[in-house]
Amino acid sequence: MSEQQAISDMECHPLKTLEEVRNWSDEGIPNKMKQATECLRERPHTNETVPKTLVCHDMRGGYLEDRFIQGDKNEKSYNFYHWQLIDSFVYFSHNFITIPPVTWINVAHRNGVKMLGTLITEWKDGFKICEEFLASESSYQALADQMVKITQFYRFDGWLINIENKIVEEKVPCLCKFVEYLTAKLHETLPGSEVIWYDSVINTGELTWQDALNDKNCMFFDVCDGIFLNYNWNSEKLLSSMALVMSKDRPRDVYVGLDVFGRGCLGGGGFNSIEALTAIRKYNMSVAIFAFGWVYECCDVDNYIDNENRFWDLLSDLCPTSVWTKGILSSSFCIGAGRKFYLQGNVCNENPWYNLSLQEVQPYYRRKQIVVAPQELPALEPCFECAYLGGSCFSYNGELPSTGIPQLFRLFDLDCKPKESYIVSYAYKTKGDNEVFLEIESQRQNEKKSFIFLSETEQLPSISDSDATNDSIEKKPIQSSKVIINPKPIETVLKECLNQICLPAKDCDWTTRWYILDKEQIEDFSLTSILCGLSSKNTQKEIINIGQIQMFPLSQLRIPSISNIEISTQADSTIEVSWACSNPADVSYYIVYLDDIYLGRAASTYYFLENQKVDRTSFIISVQAVLNIGLVTNLAKSEKFNVNI
Repeated sequence: MSEQQAISDMECHPLKTLEEVRNWSDEGIPNKMKQATECLRERPHTNETVPKTLVCHDMRGGYLEDRFIQGDKNEKSYNFYHWQLIDSFVYFSHNFITIPPVTWINVAHRNGVKMLGTLITEWKDGFKICEEFLASESSYQALADQMVKITQFYRFDGWLINIENKIVEEKVPCLCKFVEYLTAKLHETLPGSEVIWYDSVINTGELTWQDALNDKNCMFFDVCDGIFLNYNWNSEKLLSSMALVMSKDRPRDVYVGLDVFGRGCLGGGGFNSIEALTAIRKYNMSVAIFAFGWVYECCDVDNYIDNENRFWDLLSDLCPTSVWTKGILSSSFCIGAGRKFYLQGNVCNENPWYNLSLQEVQPYYRRKQIVVAPQELPALEPCFECAYLGGSCFSYNGELPSTGIPQLFRLFDLDCKPKESYIVSYAYKTKGDNEVFLEIESQRQNEKKSFIFLSETEQLPSISDSDATNDSIEKKPIQSSKVIINPKPIETVLKECLNQICLPAKDCDWTTRWYILDKEQIEDFSLTSILCGLSSKNTQKEIINIGQIQMFPLSQLRIPSISNIEISTQADSTIEVSWACSNPADVSYYIVYLDDIYLGRAASTYYFLENQKVDRTSFIISVQAVLNIGLVTNLAKSEKFNVNI
């Protein structure tokens, strides 16, 4: 194995030629770390009249620091964490076949968002590629078959087809059949997958962007799952597109293009992208937001978090939000990067890092989620100054309301019907006499019940009606009640597995609280939202950090074991570490140690160690698991493997 090949094995990359695609085989991929480990989280079926939001990544050609399977050291690399506002994500580059990096697939799936790759042909080279794969039925079917295998192996969810070159007119029917065949094969192999056609080539083979769905491009729309319109539309074109798509009873499948760089797009893009989105939603149409990395590329990178939150906050009212349906909800709010790596509130490694596979489920960062707004709106944002688990936490930075009542802000919307008792926990850090509590809202028929999770010394706060953030209009009177849940010692809550997990150190400066929400209290109710509450005796500016929230059924309190740690040395002297896990579906990611010193993290049961990092001939490898329920296995109980090289 050459040095270049070894480097490539640890990176994700596109396929640049038709020959590369034809020769692709999963048997030629030496490690399985390029396969996504996260299954697509289920989202509830939204009303068929609600338009969708697709985003199309176009970040400086793609495959930047995100291409590294085990992450990178630049914590300021491009990041995205507003998953709750979107339905699907297209990873885009100007290579023939763009395969999304595994890190992006993992984080999208964890947040319930479909991840699509891209097939693009452009200019003279693109014309030649199309000429070749459209030569016959067998040739275009062979390409489609390979694309299906690629999708299945890497575990993403479909393709954007972007033909940006002229097609010989007599080959247009072959192109249409290619799209139809690819769509049918994907649906057959991967239910729920999607193929989206880009508004480019028309029925004569000319490259003529229509900025609308019409009789010139409808032949492609009719055989796939949707069309991504070009950006130079106007009201008349939107009206005619909507009329045509309604006649086909597919109102959500036309994605109107919005270029954040503003090229020919209403409003000029940037922070004024809301103008174009408003015009699109006026007709209740879906949107395809292109090159939203503008915030990173064209604004100050050092202020990226502020600018990113500003950009999506402006759009958020017109982007229907997702609802969490899974019984387990655990998040440390880490966005997959950090200046350091923290474990249970303490620094585990001092080095900066970036790995989107390790991004946790993300909450709302919309200011609309604040129930009672103080005079100056606070910032709700990721914070890198400290963390409980990972590289960042959730931060409330600003004043509290002057009304004297606690501040409430919504973190997650839920649609969860519990059938057993739940464990609830949270970790926070604050100064002064501030108190932090949780509220979980629930409902059945015309009855609402809020569970307030307080400390033993707290009194029931005069909480304002959190329904102020609820967009729905109640048609009948709702009977409401509030129930106080007091904390229990961690030894009581986690008694079944206490010696199997890693507990916070005694000198940890995070406060953690544990609760049991009994089955009898929530029977027949649906849990609808989780809010965080802040209580203080003053209204001065406060910084309050939320390090972790956990909510999971009691039956999920199970700790998998790590075993069969094996070491093998590759031809380039890279050391491969692999292990077995008794229940990998329960694991979010793994932490690998060398002589009990932090080495790195892995999303799968493989870790590759460059030989130059090992300055000794014998050492001990051990592995720790970070679980989906937010617990971390006890390293002292982990199997250890003695290595002699």
